[in-house]
Amino acid sequence: MSDSNPTRGWFAVGIGLIILGGAVYGLAAFVGIGFAISSVSAEAGGPVWAILLIPGLAGLGFLILLAKVVVDRLNNAEDDHYSRNVDK
Repeated sequence: MSDSNPTRGWFAVGIGLIILGGAVYGLAAFVGIGFAISSVSAEAGGPVWAILLIPGLAGLGFLILLAKVVVDRLNNAEDDHYSRNVDK
């Protein structure tokens, strides 16, 4: 690909929108779960937040791996070389 490609910045815009959408969705889910857990703990009277520990750890692990994939792709010179030089 040449530097005068009109779609050069689309990757950054696309990744930015995906990250923004995921952040908004995650925040909304967190707030919704917070309301649900507070309602349940008011009725049950126990520490219901402990139920979310295991799924929370799994979600955190997923986010860490997703960030690793994105950073590895952005910093991989070999992928950039093939994107620019290999005919499609």
